[in-house]
Amino acid sequence: MARLSGAAVLLILVVPLFMYTFALFVGIQLGRAVERNPDSVNVVSVKGVVQFFAEPRGVASVGPWGGSGGQPFYMRDQSAPLLRSITLYYSSVIHSLACEYSLAGDGSLNRMAGPWGLPHSFGSRAVRAMIELSAGEHVTAMEGTMAHFGSVPDVVITSLTFRTSAGRMYGPYGSESGARFSIPAAGHYCIVGFWGRSGWLLDSIGVYMKPSCTSKRTNKQYPPPYVVRDRSSNVY
Repeated sequence: MARLSGAAVLLILVVPLFMYTFALFVGIQLGRAVERNPDSVNVVSVKGVVQFFAEPRGVASVGPWGGSGGQPFYMRDQSAPLLRSITLYYSSVIHSLACEYSLAGDGSLNRMAGPWGLPHSFGSRAVRAMIELSAGEHVTAMEGTMAHFGSVPDVVITSLTFRTSAGRMYGPYGSESGARFSIPAAGHYCIVGFWGRSGWLLDSIGVYMKPSCTSKRTNKQYPPPYVVRDRSSNVY
């Protein structure tokens, strides 16, 4: 009788285990979907499973706001990111968004995510804005608007504003036209990343939130809240 190789035995054991685990996650999401809305089981369950595997561990996904155009984007890491900077290109809409971040244990190693969207789409002379966060400064809220733009069939993000734990407000970037949305981070939560949809423009945006965003790296006392508009911005 022929003997199975070690690799074949391992494959026989691992594949059923993986299928069982995946089915378990699908079942959990399906159960939650039935409880929330029995009429949209398929959409909610598939979305929930995809998002479970896409989002970083230790964060909560909030949103998205905007339209259904473009392709989905996520920040895929094994731990919660820590935002270092945010870069936008905008005109009367948000053309693209990117961010620089680090992970716990990385030390001074920074990573890039994005850009999501195209900085110079639709022939626009988009304005570049870069938000550089100080040590111990976290994004605590994001506000924005969404509306139709040109010949784009669905709504897109037309403006974004960010608020931080240092009492600063960055923005608004873009044109504050259309329906408004606001994402405040209650308590000790902060915004640590982004997800949504993008194509030629930033079609929709959601955020990743993380609890306990207090930092021990600095004892700096920040001044009272003030507004920072288009810091480090240039026309390209």
